[in-house]
Amino acid sequence: MLMVSSLSAYDISSVSVGFLQRLNTSEEEFGRVIQDSDRTTGWNLLSNRHELYGVRFFDSLMMMQMALSKSEVDEIALPEAAAEYLIKANPDFEACCVAATRHPMALAFGFRKDNAALVSNFNRALRAMEEDRTLAELQGVYIYNSGITKPVTFDKFEGADTVRVAVTGDLPPIDYVDESGKPAGFNAALLAELGRRMQVNIELVNAEAGARTAALVSGRADVVFWYETVQGVAWGYDASEGVLLSDPYFSWNKFLHIRKK
Repeated sequence: MLMVSSLSAYDISSVSVGFLQRLNTSEEEFGRVIQDSDRTTGWNLLSNRHELYGVRFFDSLMMMQMALSKSEVDEIALPEAAAEYLIKANPDFEACCVAATRHPMALAFGFRKDNAALVSNFNRALRAMEEDRTLAELQGVYIYNSGITKPVTFDKFEGADTVRVAVTGDLPPIDYVDESGKPAGFNAALLAELGRRMQVNIELVNAEAGARTAALVSGRADVVFWYETVQGVAWGYDASEGVLLSDPYFSWNKFLHIRKK
């Protein structure tokens, strides 16, 4: 369990916080949503802060970390699992604020609106993985015990369709790309299992968080791993209009804010 340091050294009314790019909202609107505890269609972020953050969006996790290191933002905010992973990897960072959401957050695959059949195939496979506990097992190995790495093999099916999936590497250990540039960890393991169950060939395409929809719309990818959603809330601030979403495959209700020590 990570220790969260005191906020007493901060004038919290002037805190600027970096977030990975949300593709269907502005920085100003997102800042209002996460601080509005009475809103029923947004994030409804609960924490020990009540002032509006100065929100800044970044196209990639690397850009966000660089901005924090250069003090261009006071903090960055990530889902709890990703924040803990980043802090362990960077001894200059520490957790400084825990934020719990009123509505569970979740990740889902994104598809072009003309690809409803592929959405159905993914959902069937995801539901089967949930029912037989394979999904929970993969989360346990690659997310909650992220110090463990296992080689991930993608089966090849002769004559089968190829599904190109955009992965970002911007949300480790959930969406992880290793030092050689190859996707690994939970995203690779989940996609390999989905490919086996659907009997399709999975081809991975790299794309930064800020370029997810561009990769989808341009045809570079058929699927995007990941879009962030709010379970039980219709307003989608991440997936752009016209993007179809799968059933969620990972959820959480806490974000950690990270600052320099």
